[in-house]
Amino acid sequence: MNESERVPVFLQSLCQAIETSGFSVGVQLVDDGSGAEEVERLRKVVAKCRDRFRFVTEVYAMQKNRGKGAAVRSGWALAPDEAKVLGFVDADGSVSASETVRLLKEAMSEEGAYLLMASRRAAGAKAHRSLLRKWVAAGFAYLVKRSYGIGVMDTQCGCKFLDAAWFRKHDWEFREEGFGLDLELILKAKATGCRLREVGIAWHEEPGSKVGVADVWTLGKAVLQRRIGS
Repeated sequence: MNESERVPVFLQSLCQAIETSGFSVGVQLVDDGSGAEEVERLRKVVAKCRDRFRFVTEVYAMQKNRGKGAAVRSGWALAPDEAKVLGFVDADGSVSASETVRLLKEAMSEEGAYLLMASRRAAGAKAHRSLLRKWVAAGFAYLVKRSYGIGVMDTQCGCKFLDAAWFRKHDWEFREEGFGLDLELILKAKATGCRLREVGIAWHEEPGSKVGVADVWTLGKAVLQRRIGS
C-alpha cells in the first residue's frame, strides 16, 4: 500500500485532533523517495488538507529512498528554530491521531532534556497485533537489553517526541538512516543524561507494514554486533 493511500484519513484525523487541542504545532510530511507520481498524489492530499489546516506544511520529497532515520531527521531539520518539541509518528495509523496528541501533551509538560516514547509493552498499553509480531518484539527487546544493557521495553514503536534543544545539540552525531534511528536516539539519550520515558499506548496493527523480515534481520544483526550508536 502506498503512503498516498494511507495518509488522507490519518492526516485529516490528526489535524482535527491538533486543532481541538489548541496546541501550536507544525505538521511536516516527508516522502522517502517514492517517486514522482506518488509524491504528486501526496501533494494533492496535503494541499486539500491545507485549505483548512494551515499548520500543515508542503510535502518534503527526498530524492531517493534512504530510510526512516534519514526521513525523520530531514523533517526535523525543517522545523522552525523556535520549536521546543520535535517528534514523529508513522503514517499508517497504528498509533491513532488521538493517541499521538495525548503523547504530545505529555511531552509538552516535560522539562529539561527528555525522550518520550510510545510503548506497546509499558503499563497501560493496549496493543492489538499478531502473535508473531509479539514474539519478534519481545525477542528484539531481549537482544537490545543483552547487547546494550538498557531496559527499554519497546524501542521501535513508531511515535516519539523529544526535547528539540537536546536533539539540535547532538544532531550531527546521529548516523542511522534506517530503522536503527529509534535505538540510536535511546542510546544517545542514555549517554548524555537525557531522561527516557515510556508511555503505554493503544496500538492497532495495520496491514501493509513496510517493516519486512529482511529489515528485522538487518536490524537484529546490527544490535548483536553493537553497530548502532558506535
